[in-house]
Amino acid sequence: MRSNILVLFVLAVITLLTTGTQTAANQFDSLFPVKVQEKWGYIDKTGKLDIQPRFEDAKPYSEGLAQVKIGEKWGYIDQNDRLVITPQFKANASFSNGMAGIRTDKGFGYINSQGKIIIKPYFASGTGFSDGFAAVETPSCCGGKWIFLDNRGLMIPNLFFLRAKRFSEGLAAVQEKGWGYVDTKGKYVVKPQFQVAHNFSHGLASAAYKAGHNQAGKYGFIDKSGKWVIKQTFDRAGTFSEGMARIRINESWGYINPTGKIVVKPQFENADEFSDGLAAVKIDSKWGYINKGGQLIIDARFDRVYDFSNGLALVRIGNQLQYIDKLGKTVWRFDE
Repeated sequence: MRSNILVLFVLAVITLLTTGTQTAANQFDSLFPVKVQEKWGYIDKTGKLDIQPRFEDAKPYSEGLAQVKIGEKWGYIDQNDRLVITPQFKANASFSNGMAGIRTDKGFGYINSQGKIIIKPYFASGTGFSDGFAAVETPSCCGGKWIFLDNRGLMIPNLFFLRAKRFSEGLAAVQEKGWGYVDTKGKYVVKPQFQVAHNFSHGLASAAYKAGHNQAGKYGFIDKSGKWVIKQTFDRAGTFSEGMARIRINESWGYINPTGKIVVKPQFENADEFSDGLAAVKIDSKWGYINKGGQLIIDARFDRVYDFSNGLALVRIGNQLQYIDKLGKTVWRFDE
């Protein structure tokens, strides 16, 4: 009975989807959202107000477009403050691979950078596009399974999963009885066997076996064939970014390189991925930033932090948000 429902669902998807072409602005996303007297606008990385505050809410730029809220609806502007996609959505996401997720009263779907609906709102949720595909969650009436769609709205045939992550370097982590990896043709290249499976980067992905295995709960890194390249010796592990991956041994976080060598010894209460050459680390309950040599470049004085991007990072002290540069200097501050 369930297989019949899934077949009917696939046919319904094919009839619901429209076609379109993928585009990407590929612009340098160097403007940053700020709040001024209850309205949102954008500054450049020097702190100059570049787009005057006129939005109810605003998000960072991606692929040359930014999500902005006017009234109760979300749309998109370009870097010249031109409204290129009229506010019409209950919610929306940033662009990736020339596509963005949007939500209407009918469900979750996708548009291209011209605002054309490529995949009609119908799904429960979905990931961003990567490697030309997105994972989407089917409605509960169809079992709530996850499937993969390309940027024309066509489904990778016969693939239904309990959960699925976006593609990275040609493979996607998917869950049935355990987590494994499939390629863009829907073929398993690493069989389901893990309790945890992260995205690939630098040809490696961190993973940990399920309970019952003699190495259950310990993290290592596999290659794209599923072979353990970095042994399972870590209590936690993240994804490689800029040639570094965060790892935890006992209660302390540090960083390794793709050979598995510890290049920043575990010493931090918490740690984030590297971005723009710096990574956020937690020391004595406060956050600061280190470089790839493990040197503390910006003192740990923040309550919350975000990644650096195009030279600035958003941080929080109490109820105040600030953008800081790579020297730790504040270029803009505003209340949360």
